[in-house]
Amino acid sequence: MGYDGPKVFLAPYGNDAALENVENSVLEGIDADRVRQYTEQPPDAFGDVIRLWGTKPSVAGTWKNIEQGDFLFFYRNGTYTHSAKVLGTEQNEALGRDVWSNFEDDPWDRIIYLAPPIEMNVSSEEIHNLAGYDRSYPLGFSPLNEMGVGGIRGKYGSVEALASGETGSTQTEITETTTDVEIHTTPDFDLVDENLLEGLYFQDNRGTEILEQIESAFKAGKHVIFTGPPGTGKTEIARRVCHSLVESHSDTYSGYEMTTATADWSTFETVGGYMPTETDGENLSFETGQVLRRFKQDGTQENELLVIDEINRADIDKAFGQLFTLLSGQEVQLPYRRDGNEIVVKQADGSSGSPAPHEYLMPNSWRLLATMNTYDKTSLYELSYAFMRRFSFIHVDAPQVPETRAERIDLLEQYADAWEMDLSRPADEDVLDAVSEIWLRLNDGRSDRKIGPAIVRDMLDGIMNSPSRTTERAVTDAVGNYVLPQLEGSPRREATVKQLSQIDAVDSSRLSELGRDMLQIEIDG
Repeated sequence: MGYDGPKVFLAPYGNDAALENVENSVLEGIDADRVRQYTEQPPDAFGDVIRLWGTKPSVAGTWKNIEQGDFLFFYRNGTYTHSAKVLGTEQNEALGRDVWSNFEDDPWDRIIYLAPPIEMNVSSEEIHNLAGYDRSYPLGFSPLNEMGVGGIRGKYGSVEALASGETGSTQTEITETTTDVEIHTTPDFDLVDENLLEGLYFQDNRGTEILEQIESAFKAGKHVIFTGPPGTGKTEIARRVCHSLVESHSDTYSGYEMTTATADWSTFETVGGYMPTETDGENLSFETGQVLRRFKQDGTQENELLVIDEINRADIDKAFGQLFTLLSGQEVQLPYRRDGNEIVVKQADGSSGSPAPHEYLMPNSWRLLATMNTYDKTSLYELSYAFMRRFSFIHVDAPQVPETRAERIDLLEQYADAWEMDLSRPADEDVLDAVSEIWLRLNDGRSDRKIGPAIVRDMLDGIMNSPSRTTERAVTDAVGNYVLPQLEGSPRREATVKQLSQIDAVDSSRLSELGRDMLQIEIDG
């Protein structure tokens, strides 16, 4: 199974010069005769006004992956303000210098021709939550990850629907919705497919082993909780599995939804509760939560898979109390009524026809997938035994980082190849050496906080796009931006930061300052 459809590239314009460029070359556009002095690339179909954006040579690796039909989402001050469809690309330094003369010292020579932009005005937090990012801003000109694109398709139906500006952020996260679903049978759960691992990299065939464990769990009637350090791909694997099942078994699954648990969750968020009616705001009616909405919407039986990211953030008893019984295979009567009848949630076995207004049927094939960071493994003991035995706990560990410099760099290059990341700049081997040593120190047992490849990728992206003139400052800032937040609450954080400060490419005084401000630790001496 492939992942067809347009890609999304994030284009921030944070400073005044970039804002000026957006207004001139994207929103207003450039006279076609001026552009055609430098190129024959834009066909007549581009019109009398040509809209274009550009990138620097340092992000050529991202630029070369842009194809006609993809989309640029323009970002400023916490909002994706506009979308624009890509009409074509071209490398043309002369054109870039003419159009964006305010960047003559660092010319934008990678041209992106665009269709007229459309206002989006979508919160960056909304887009980044779909992608699993823990930040509200993009890291320079960069692609939105596969999880984010999939999340957009899930929430809005397609990338085009969001980019059109005709849909709002209040829609529910459902994909490919149908209403004629089979609730009594289960599919074959054939999940061992290399296409599901495309763009991901795992050592020693571990990716295939994880898919085999998921398939085995599903066939045994179990739900799945992925455990492991942050950044190992837990959420992305869960999303891809759901996408695959919905696409290959559309007669069984009507879609999937992804959500993130919070400490504020109660059974209101998972099961539901009374809410004021829209008509008068005085009367109360029962409104479903995340789980029950997967079974029925607008009175119609559904079967939508559910992914709960970071399930450990929630108070398990408070958020999932009534679901303990349901996931143990028994009927649940809720303390709510609809049309005078107690609301009932039960297994689909033995049921026929459409559910009554007060009934919710859990299809035999329905599965819940969740993620939990290893750091929070004590949360496992807050799960009741009856709840735990309905799950298979699948560990997605961080890779073993070799100790020798050459082997470490080789490992990072293998990941970079899977990520299609450009590592052609002269200083990149120094960067790889530094980042790989940081990864080694965190994952070799001297720290209690391992990190996965996704965080290493964030570090590399941050360093490669850093305006800093020195590798030392860029590497140190990357440690502060992406590693130190992972050490919050770690009992060994002081020793870990001291180990990192001893790496040659790290500015120890700067890291000491960051450790003091962010983690309230002292590493001097």
